[in-house]
Amino acid sequence: MDAIQEDGAKPQLRAGIYARLSETYDAAESVPTQLANGAKHAERRGWRVVARFKDDGYSAFKEITRDGFIQLIEAIERGAVDVVVIRDVDRLTRNLTDWNRFEKACVEHGVLLSVYTGGDLDLSTPEGAYYGGMETLRAKRESAVKSVRVREGKDREARKGKRASGGSKWFGYDRVYANPDEPLARKRIILREELNPVEADALRDAAERVLNGETTGSIIRDWTARGIKPKGGKEWSVTALVKTLTSPRIAGLREWQGKKYPAVGWPAIIDADTHERLVKLFSDPARRKHIVGRKHHLLSGVAVCGKCGHPLYIRIEKDKPQKRSYGCVKGPGGGGCGGIAIHAELLDEYVTAVVLDALESPDLQKAIQAGEDSDAPRRAELLAGIQRAQETRAEARRDLARGIIDREDWLDIRQQTEDVISKARRQYDRLAGSATVFGDIPPSEQVRDVWESWNTDRKRAALKAVLHRIVIKPQPEGIGKNPYGQTKDPVKRRERLLEVIRQRVEFDWRF
Repeated sequence: MDAIQEDGAKPQLRAGIYARLSETYDAAESVPTQLANGAKHAERRGWRVVARFKDDGYSAFKEITRDGFIQLIEAIERGAVDVVVIRDVDRLTRNLTDWNRFEKACVEHGVLLSVYTGGDLDLSTPEGAYYGGMETLRAKRESAVKSVRVREGKDREARKGKRASGGSKWFGYDRVYANPDEPLARKRIILREELNPVEADALRDAAERVLNGETTGSIIRDWTARGIKPKGGKEWSVTALVKTLTSPRIAGLREWQGKKYPAVGWPAIIDADTHERLVKLFSDPARRKHIVGRKHHLLSGVAVCGKCGHPLYIRIEKDKPQKRSYGCVKGPGGGGCGGIAIHAELLDEYVTAVVLDALESPDLQKAIQAGEDSDAPRRAELLAGIQRAQETRAEARRDLARGIIDREDWLDIRQQTEDVISKARRQYDRLAGSATVFGDIPPSEQVRDVWESWNTDRKRAALKAVLHRIVIKPQPEGIGKNPYGQTKDPVKRRERLLEVIRQRVEFDWRF
């Protein structure tokens, strides 16, 4: 707001000009034009402009805070203006709450309302109050009707699978414009979205790795090392990655009002089944906590205490940072008994050797193949059935609009398709929740080479694919606190400690 000037020498009316333009209201004059025209109007009338107020890009239909409007009311209540100049009443407000506040302030302080495209309104008179109130109601109805039309238009476009206009760029896609040379981004017309090969491959790989048990932190570290950045950002966060992986758009779907429709204008990066399993994974708190986060150590949370059953986590001695052990954490933070600890490096070495031997064995390879995701074809069939039911319902809606069927037929079709969708969805959720993925386990001849190329998270995922848990039992009787005996030979000390570890470890295999 401009500074209010005082000039008691001239008995002129002090004018305050108010201008507003909603982002979606294209027919009105711009805010600078309204202010300029308001100033010309005041000059013709012999009024002195003492203040200017504006709200650029704000709706007057919704009851939201508009700084310019609030400042105008405050100026009226201070007695700083004698007349308010506007283009139309609907520029001032399009809801009765704001109008009543403005009218009350004008009446109490004797302020005139002057519309430079029309005439003056004295709101203290019945005629002035009536006309101003009726214009506000007219504008309110106009906005409400337009809002309904906009919602209906968005609904139709969504059901056709068309994308919403504008918005930020999508990871995994490159945007193709009809007018790419247009300097203003908001004026560029989007024709379609094409796959970005590098980003699309990264998303497919990430989806598979997450479903195999790898954490989002591992994916982010890998992408950072490879220079894969989010659109419009410098680095990935867990929230951004999860949002991208669970977005319907990368499955070629358009989401609207909680429902998903086959998309038109961009290809799918992952299939619908993979999308649904990712959504289910990240929406299930019990499963999500094992995926979202960052694990530095091979057996943290995989090895459990043989006394109380709580997970073991890495412990590092303050004075000997190189000395690490897995231990049961006691107290409110850990919830364990604190009665189990074991050498971390040697436990990792022993468990890795046993698991690699198991992964190379013909019996486990056969069990892995038999345990692969055999429910995938059925899940795909259920998703196809859901899509057919949705298409049937959409066609029936169009037939109702064209008068081909009556409302009774439409309600019957809607109920039948809802029953089909609900039943298929329940079956799909059961199958998706029980699926165990073994795609990360290589053939026996490749096991050791592939294992060496994996990071900690991928190794952990492989462990959890074949093991329920690893139980660490207490020290065997007769060993005591010193399992090394009297020997000082480091090789023999290591062998003796490994022998004790073998006695303490119990593998709980899935097969």
